[in-house]
Order: sequence, then C-alpha cells, then structure tokens
Amino acid sequence: MSEQKFKNQIRTLSICLILVTLIFGGLFGWLYATSRQMAREELTLKKLNLIGEDGTLRMVLSNEKRQNPGVIDGKPLAARERPAGIIFFDNNGNECGGLTMSQQQTNGQIHKDMSFTMDNYRNDQVLQLVDEEFYKDGKASVRRGMAINEFPVGATLTDLIASADSIKNIPDSLRQVSAMAALMERQGSKRRVFIGRTIKDESGLFLFDHKGRPRMQIYVDSSGNPQILALDTLGNKRSLVSR
Repeated sequence: MSEQKFKNQIRTLSICLILVTLIFGGLFGWLYATSRQMAREELTLKKLNLIGEDGTLRMVLSNEKRQNPGVIDGKPLAARERPAGIIFFDNNGNECGGLTMSQQQTNGQIHKDMSFTMDNYRNDQVLQLVDEEFYKDGKASVRRGMAINEFPVGATLTDLIASADSIKNIPDSLRQVSAMAALMERQGSKRRVFIGRTIKDESGLFLFDHKGRPRMQIYVDSSGNPQILALDTLGNKRSLVSR
C-alpha cells in the first residue's frame, strides 16, 4: 500500500469519526434538552415511590387503586382500600402520616373527605387536620378542624391488629363485641382535643380527659349563642356562662 493511499484512508476514517461524534453529540444534546423540558413541564403517572439513599421507602404518591397499604414494624399491612394521596414513611420505612382525599357520589348523596395526619410512633394517627362533608336531600353534615388523639404509652398498631384478629375468631358474637370493646379501651386511641366545626354546627374548642370523655367545651352553637360547658365523667353538662 502506497503512503498516499494510507494517508487517504486515515483522512477518511478521521472524517467518519468526526461525523459520528457530531451525530451522537447532537443526539445526546437533544435527548438531554428534551428530558429537561419534560421535567420542567409535566409528569403523568399512577404511582410514585420515593426512597432513601439506602433504598428504604420514604414517600408514596398514588391513586386509590395502587395505594400502599402501610408498613408497621417493618411488616407490610394486609391489602386494603385506601384513598388517593401521599403516604409518608420514617427512616425505618414505617408509615408515619399522610395526606389523603376522596369523594364519592351515589344515589344523590355526596361524601367528600380530605385528611392530613401524623402518626404516633409504631401506631396510628394522633394529629389530624380533617374536612368531612356529607350532603343528602339538600342538607349538609360537615365536620372540619384539628383533632388530637392519644394512645397508651407502649401500645403498638401491630399488637392491636393481632389481638383484633384473634378476637374475630370468638364464635359467640356478644363475647366478641365485649372483647373488642375491652381491647380498644386498653390499646385504642383516645380523643383529647378537637378545634373546629362539629356536625352539629358548633364551632369551638372541645377538650377530653385521658379516657376520651368530653370534659369541657367552649363554642358558639348553631344559633349563634356562646357556650362554656363543664362535663362530669358521666357526660352531665354544667354551664359556666352567666345568663
């Protein structure tokens, strides 16, 4: 092979290499620009799982059909119906709160629900911002506000579910109901505070004792009258407003 022919081949290969580099460079540049444009403008999907650096689940954004059932003590809960929204998970991958919303309309009845919750350690919700609306025959039943709940120290949702499943196997229905009530008294949540609007159209502050019994209420009733009530453990009311 002559020296000139060899030089021509080298020149041809160099030109081809430059062209290929330019083509792939342009392609990658176009893909990069397109991906950045897509990221800036819109993302459409049915479910999004956000994980930590160690692969632990940290947040789920999902529609109602694909919603995560929840994880407690590292164990996924049984599949169940859950509304669309966001479920939050702590550093260990256990559910610790969420933001959910749903709306159902059947036979002229409308039920709308939206809730932002924070969960107790190894248990269920203890702080909740809630909006519940129910409409039927032109009448409304609405509850919206902030609720604070409390669980016995050391109680866990895992233990509660296991005990409840065991109680469901009791053949006697009366014993089953009694056992379930006793379980909830020992391990269930107790309402401590509600601030907002009740289904009776009362707007105010409602306080409860450690057993979830209402003990004091400061509110404006549905007729616009201010009320300050003290309640005993049996629910008997005593007005603290002078008439």
